[in-house]
Amino acid sequence: FGAIADCQYADQPETKRKYRQSVGKLTECVAALNEKDLAFVVHLGDFIDKDWKSFDVVGPIFERLRAPRYHVLGNHDFSVADERKKDVPKRLAMKSRYYDFSHGGYRFIVLDGNDISLIAYPKGSEQYKRAEAFHRALKRPSPSWNGAVSDKQVAWLEETLSKADAAGEKA
Repeated sequence: FGAIADCQYADQPETKRKYRQSVGKLTECVAALNEKDLAFVVHLGDFIDKDWKSFDVVGPIFERLRAPRYHVLGNHDFSVADERKKDVPKRLAMKSRYYDFSHGGYRFIVLDGNDISLIAYPKGSEQYKRAEAFHRALKRPSPSWNGAVSDKQVAWLEETLSKADAAGEKA
């Protein structure tokens, strides 16, 4: 399988990050991966860095992959207007914010580290308030971009690991 990390495209001037170079690098990466006989490709988060329209630039490049494609949500993927945050998983063709799939005797488990997050939800929403309470309760300060996995997701993970075990799959 193929893995791509931190495309982080944005139509922004270069800083220590070379935002606009992501287009050429992702194009080269997709071409190279398409030369391989891959079961699937996973982008490991932070597909974009800023602005909803960034998805329209790098999304079509990623979609040129011949192998099945998967995404992991990164905190930068939610660097969009509050009213668009709920649409990010759908824009990345994700059926769920966390999920699993099987291939070749393995169960691949994709978690959502933004499940409890000050970045991934609109300010004032119930999810945002839950994240505020979570951060307040921490014994050590944590940057606002750090997220966490909810108890609900942990229960799903435990159930998914049990199913993998019952199916004789490695996870």
